[in-house]
Amino acid sequence: MLVVLRAFALAVLFARLGADAAAAPPIPLAEIERAPLRLPVVLDDGLAVTLEALIVKPAAPGPFPLALLTHGSPRKESARRQMSAAQMSFQAAELARRGYLAAVVMRRGYGTSGGGWQESSGTCAAPDHERGARESARDLRAALLSLALRSDVDAGRIVVIGQSAGGIGAVALAADPPPGLRAVVNFAGGRGSRAPHEVCGEDRLVAAYAALGRTARVPSLWIYAENDRYFGPDLARRMFAAYRSQGGTGDLRLLDPFGDDGHGLFARRGGLDRWRPLLDAFLREHGLPTWDQPPAEPPVASLAPPPQLAPEHGEHWARYLESADNKVFAISPHGRFAWRSGHYTLEAARDAALEACGDASCRVFSENDAPVQSTLVSR
Repeated sequence: MLVVLRAFALAVLFARLGADAAAAPPIPLAEIERAPLRLPVVLDDGLAVTLEALIVKPAAPGPFPLALLTHGSPRKESARRQMSAAQMSFQAAELARRGYLAAVVMRRGYGTSGGGWQESSGTCAAPDHERGARESARDLRAALLSLALRSDVDAGRIVVIGQSAGGIGAVALAADPPPGLRAVVNFAGGRGSRAPHEVCGEDRLVAAYAALGRTARVPSLWIYAENDRYFGPDLARRMFAAYRSQGGTGDLRLLDPFGDDGHGLFARRGGLDRWRPLLDAFLREHGLPTWDQPPAEPPVASLAPPPQLAPEHGEHWARYLESADNKVFAISPHGRFAWRSGHYTLEAARDAALEACGDASCRVFSENDAPVQSTLVSR
C-alpha cells in the first residue's frame, strides 16, 4: 500500500508539470485561510510518519502553486519539541498572499512531528554536515509527495524556502530534486553552530555545500545578513563559492546588519522589507507568481503597548509585535508581564503567557496583532 501511495503521488506530480505561471495580485489577509494539519508522509525507505504542518492559503479552490517552508534547528536539543509550525506563520502568509498554498512542515523530531530526530551531523570534532542536510531533504521530499495529492495544489510549480538548517536542507533537496521543484531559497543556511561565531567543522560545512553543488541545478537564492552570528559573511561566501565551483546554480545576497543577530532576518517581521524585494525578483525571474506591488500594510503592526508596561520594557513589546502568530501578551495591573509566540494554537500561547506572567491578576492584553477588547482574558 505504501508503494502504491508513493507511485500515485509521483504520477500526480508528473501529470501537473508544465503548468503556466500566473501573476497573483496581493490577496487581502482577510481572504487567507490558516489550518493546522497532521500530514502523513512516506519516506523513501517506506517508513510512514506523521508530520506537524500548517497550511496557509487563499480562500479559494485553487489549484495553487506550492510553497513549502521549513525551519532551522535550535542549539539546545530540549528546544526541538517546543517548536511549532506557527513560528513561520507570517512568512507563510506572505506566500499565500502571492497566490500560493504555503505549507510549513516540521521535520521529524521537531514540534509534534512523529519519528525521532535523524539529522545529527555526528561529533563536533568530525561532523558530517552533508548527511544531516540530506536527511532533512528526505523529510521535505516526502512532504512534497504527500502535499501533491491535494486537489488545491499545482505540484508542477513548487518553491521550497528554508531557514538555517532548513536552508541547507532545501539546497540538499535541490541536489536531488523531486518533479515540479522550480526553485529554492536558502535563508542563512548551515549546520553546526554551537555558539555565536563558532561552527563545528567550518571546512566540512563548506565541503558539504560543494558536494551538494555537484548535482544541484535547480535555481537558488541565498540570503544572509552581514551580522549573522551563526554563519557569518565570510563563511557564507566560502559556502556559496564551493557550491558554485561544482556547478550549483544560484545567487548570493549579503544584506546589511539586521538587529543584534542577522540570523533572525527571516524569523522577524522587521526583516520582511529587506528580503521581500529579493524574493519577488527571484520568483519573477523563474516564472513563478508574485505580485506587481507588495501590500501597503506595514510588516509590523502599529499597536500601542499596555498602559501598565513600564517604559524600560518597551523592547519586549516591540519584540512581541515582531514575533510569529499564535502569540499572546499578558500583563497584571501592577506591570508584571509575559508574552509567548509561535505556539501550535492560540489557546496554548494564551495558557503559556498567563502562566509565565506568574500573578493571579495577570490578564491577556493582546492576541496576535489585536488588543483584547472589554474584559481582559484570564485563565
